[in-house]
Amino acid sequence: MSTLSLALRNIFRNRRRTLFTLTAIMIGIMALVLFDGFVRYTLWGLQESTIRNGLGHLQLATAENYFTTGNFDPFRYLFTDQEEIVSKLQALPEVKSVVPQVTFAATLASAEKSGIVMVQALPAEFSRSLLSFRQIVAGRDLQAEDRYRVVLARGVAEKIGAKIGDTLTMMVITRNGGLNAADLEVVGIASLGLRELDNIQVYLDLSTAMDFLDITSVPLLITVLEKTEYTGQVKETITQAFNGKTGQPLVVKAWDELADYYQQVQGFYDTLLQIIRFIIMLVVIFTIINTMTMSVLERTREIGALRAIGTQQNGIVQLFLAEGLWIGLLGGISGVLLGLVVSSLINNLFGGIYIPPPPGMAEGYQAFFAPSAATVGRNFLLALVVAVLASLYPAYKGAKLKIADSLRYL
Repeated sequence: MSTLSLALRNIFRNRRRTLFTLTAIMIGIMALVLFDGFVRYTLWGLQESTIRNGLGHLQLATAENYFTTGNFDPFRYLFTDQEEIVSKLQALPEVKSVVPQVTFAATLASAEKSGIVMVQALPAEFSRSLLSFRQIVAGRDLQAEDRYRVVLARGVAEKIGAKIGDTLTMMVITRNGGLNAADLEVVGIASLGLRELDNIQVYLDLSTAMDFLDITSVPLLITVLEKTEYTGQVKETITQAFNGKTGQPLVVKAWDELADYYQQVQGFYDTLLQIIRFIIMLVVIFTIINTMTMSVLERTREIGALRAIGTQQNGIVQLFLAEGLWIGLLGGISGVLLGLVVSSLINNLFGGIYIPPPPGMAEGYQAFFAPSAATVGRNFLLALVVAVLASLYPAYKGAKLKIADSLRYL
């Protein structure tokens, strides 16, 4: 009889203890599958909302400094060959649209209150593709024929007491250093999901903004791709195709390089996941060590008999490691299957779970569980490795028993 088949029979000699151990592993792996799926869906949702709240997949500027100071001094970074770059970008098959944009700080005043806002100006026809996560909660979005009309983020509207149909005054420093002012009609109020954006963001049509600022080109080109997965590939293509071949320097930034909040959330979840995984694995390790140690004590005479008929110490170690392997294999498979079933039930029967607004978010969201094959496989391998490692101490303890003492053990 092979070591593996003998080990499989041995683990069920005490069914109650084995069942307890398998249950501990199964619940631990199920919890990891569920949490991995929750984190994966949450990060995907945050990723897409970040990209489609105006960041885009790739941003192109004329200098690295634009991404730190450009919103407060956009005139230093205006493209000189904008149309040529846009046409080359649109020729790439992975590119869905190229959105010229200018972002600048301005003062916005109602009849009673005023405040500093950040104005995002882009062609109205691109607002749906670039700002698909933005929700118009009152009024309407900007249209191509709109001039000197504005959409306010909800926090801005609340702070200055503006409503649909009101006329607001916007003041800004123009390219030539002069002060310009214009009256804007409020046609819409939007919710962006992120509280920090809701409290400062304002939207204008690009032609109105260029008129207002006295400019003929923009400092930023935002590229929206067909799929987020193309980001790295297209960034490399653009860098190689445009490097040194345009009339001015070109800097390309991917969305994840610009999304500080996303990076912070991802880092938090990664750390939390590692802590949870460590705690669960500790519980599994001590459970398996206890089970295997009890098995060694109960089978002391059996171990002595095996040693007496010629089984080497390595053979005893291999037998207990094989038992640990079976425990990890059965517990890991059961935990993975249970995790997938529970996540499917929560998604399909209960429509996910409602998550209240996290810190920095304006609204809660419906979360689903989306475990991936990679994370499921990683958790299964973790159960297998931990079970084998936890069996090492009992295995060597059993192998070191003296034959005569083992045979006399009662």
